[in-house]
Amino acid sequence: MSSPQCVIKESGYSPELFGYEEILKNIEEAVEKLDSSARSNIAIIGDPFSGRSELLHKISELCQGRESKIFFSRLVGDENFLHIIEKSGDIVLVDDCQLLFSRKIGGFRKLDLFLNIVASSNKLFITTWNQFSWNYLRFLYPLESIFSFRIELPRLGQMELKNLVMSTCEWQMTFVEDKKIRKDQWLVFSELPVDLTLFKRTLRIPVPRLDYSALRSRFPAKIGSSEPENETSVEDRVFQRLKDASEGNPGVAKAIWKRSTPKAEGSITPEDIIKPQYKIDLDYDQAFLLYNILCMECVSVEELTGIIGHNANVNRFIQDLKRTGLISIENELLSIMPEALHSIERYLKSVRLVC
Repeated sequence: MSSPQCVIKESGYSPELFGYEEILKNIEEAVEKLDSSARSNIAIIGDPFSGRSELLHKISELCQGRESKIFFSRLVGDENFLHIIEKSGDIVLVDDCQLLFSRKIGGFRKLDLFLNIVASSNKLFITTWNQFSWNYLRFLYPLESIFSFRIELPRLGQMELKNLVMSTCEWQMTFVEDKKIRKDQWLVFSELPVDLTLFKRTLRIPVPRLDYSALRSRFPAKIGSSEPENETSVEDRVFQRLKDASEGNPGVAKAIWKRSTPKAEGSITPEDIIKPQYKIDLDYDQAFLLYNILCMECVSVEELTGIIGHNANVNRFIQDLKRTGLISIENELLSIMPEALHSIERYLKSVRLVC
């Protein structure tokens, strides 16, 4: 399970967090109140690749002095999961709660039992949820009353993303101006994957788009201002473009950074940071399948077939989505490609599968 959502980090891995320090502090205060009557179950809600699992790891470190149990994706899917919960300590941490249900007949049984346990237990539950699954489930269950302390993970800023990607960079990076491109050039080109079904190939065609950061730089911050405009460094512009391209999502930022930077010591220009553009045009069954992958984050072909129905050509739908670069498949597990996340979200909103 090497796709970003499917990785189960249960080996003492303690990632650095950037941008979530205040959230961690608030949760620490909630844990300290466990022995009082002010106990509040916690739901951490975020998009795919937003760092929910990494945050839960940090929270587990706060609970080391107490009797606690942490459940990651593999354990959540275990048939004995609910039985194990009842015999756990006074703090229970559960990751990827979206895996507790499936949109098919009988697919909500485990979630029903889990929510009943949480609502009636004296334990403190700290949980993480996929944002899109939460938005769907909150119309079916009283989630706000069961989890009275809710945290929606924020988008990260330019400096936080810089610290994030540079913390794992294993070589010296030099930030330079692209001599072939004027400093204030406002028209840039992105790659648009085009599926050639007849030839079973995908071509990437350059498509022009406006670089709003460069366009803004051509105009003074205040019309008629006599103050000299502060010069933005090349390094700052690189990470501003990374923030714009990733929309502040840490996992998306890491994926774009990886494909934009050299594989060894070298230089990078602002124009190297490119967010792929995707042309998405699906029928309803294909769109519903993509929506379920988005909501579950890591799902098997067998599970999807049970949701979509055996009459649909699920394998063909999956191959079509893979060929257009929207999903990845490994060990028969499907997940969204990080770079495609926001294009997928916007498309599913346009067809009203996401609100």
